[in-house]
Amino acid sequence: MSLWLYRFLLILASPLIAYSGWKRCHRAKKQAEKDSDYAPIPHCFAARFGWSRQPFQQGGIWVHAVSVGETRSIFPLLTALKKTYPDLPITVTNGSTQGAQQALRFAPIPIQHQMIPYDYPGAVKRFLKKLQPRLVIMVETEIWPNLYQACWDQQIPLILANARVKEKSFYAYQKWGGKLIANALNQTRLIASQFALDTDHLIALGAHPARIKQLGNLKFDIHIPKDLMTDMQQWRQEYGLENKFIWVAASTHAEEETLMLEAHQQLRQQHPNALLILVPRHTDRFLEVADLLSDKHIPFASRSKDELIQSDTQVYLADTIGELMNWFAACDAAFIGGSLVPFGGHNILEPAALKKPVLSGQYHQNLQALYDSFKQDEAILISQDENELAQQLIQLADSPEWRNQKAEEAYACFEKQSGALPKLMHEIGQLLPPTE
Repeated sequence: MSLWLYRFLLILASPLIAYSGWKRCHRAKKQAEKDSDYAPIPHCFAARFGWSRQPFQQGGIWVHAVSVGETRSIFPLLTALKKTYPDLPITVTNGSTQGAQQALRFAPIPIQHQMIPYDYPGAVKRFLKKLQPRLVIMVETEIWPNLYQACWDQQIPLILANARVKEKSFYAYQKWGGKLIANALNQTRLIASQFALDTDHLIALGAHPARIKQLGNLKFDIHIPKDLMTDMQQWRQEYGLENKFIWVAASTHAEEETLMLEAHQQLRQQHPNALLILVPRHTDRFLEVADLLSDKHIPFASRSKDELIQSDTQVYLADTIGELMNWFAACDAAFIGGSLVPFGGHNILEPAALKKPVLSGQYHQNLQALYDSFKQDEAILISQDENELAQQLIQLADSPEWRNQKAEEAYACFEKQSGALPKLMHEIGQLLPPTE
């Protein structure tokens, strides 16, 4: 595909793109109006076309992360950038309103923020003119041909950091991208890939090998608050949960919660006091999951309503955002969702960093290289269905010794792959020398 054909197809798709963007921004606005914990997103829809009216400091660093997981992964990077370049403004953009919530509410440093413009030439150029960045850092698989072309034309160095190419995306790029994707990849100053598989995919898509450096996965460089484990142990004591087996089902998707509840019921047949902390992936499904629990007559407590965990509570619905690390710290085992239904999996690193046994379903193709590294070290438990998951949970609850072993294996696999952040900061320093 050529750049001109790509632009023509974008024009044809404009009504659908605009409606989808307006709908998501409208939903985010309504959520902010009724929930004081939900941060308003300034000029959400206008920003998607480069028309945001908010002022920006110019001449800084622009970092883009599309959604929740990617945004959480850049927090250590933002901290390192601010430390190295204290006088430069740092701007964060997101492609999803949920990612924007992470940035606006939990960024570890002061940031400028807006939604990323859609990849129309005019929208991109308006934003670049307003921001005038000295460096652009795109995270993971954010390959936008018009944006890359504009940065290339304006001689703004662009880094594709923490680059990965999912199998599904790889085949789609190969089939439809052709020269368009190859040109975009070669308009970067650096592609920092995660794993060897990602490097191979990028080269196969046309990236020049000299532009690629395999630096590892930024998500391994996780900052853990020093009092996190102590605080969550106190939380367990406060609710009388010290002797309960607690497991987290994190980032679950539609229909997956039902499977989690079926596994939990089997677990409770052997361990009647077991507690499930259920964390749906998307905030707009919190009410849906609460209704599911009510319909099934399962005693549950809601985090958003500050409901107490009673002696008969079977499920704690973690229907808030920004607290997932808390639940990982509090639990005895962690299942990562999007993997028992054919979505493709989510980040397994946070529970591993906290020395928790990590469980997943069979569908993890979105993070294949990461999962492969854990499977190679036998540092993750994979289940084919809810029944196998239940048996794994029962074994973990039955045997503290085996539970500790799986926790140590997960942590060891995590620890040996850390260190991507200092490598990336070194490469950034080659393009943007640190301020004195």
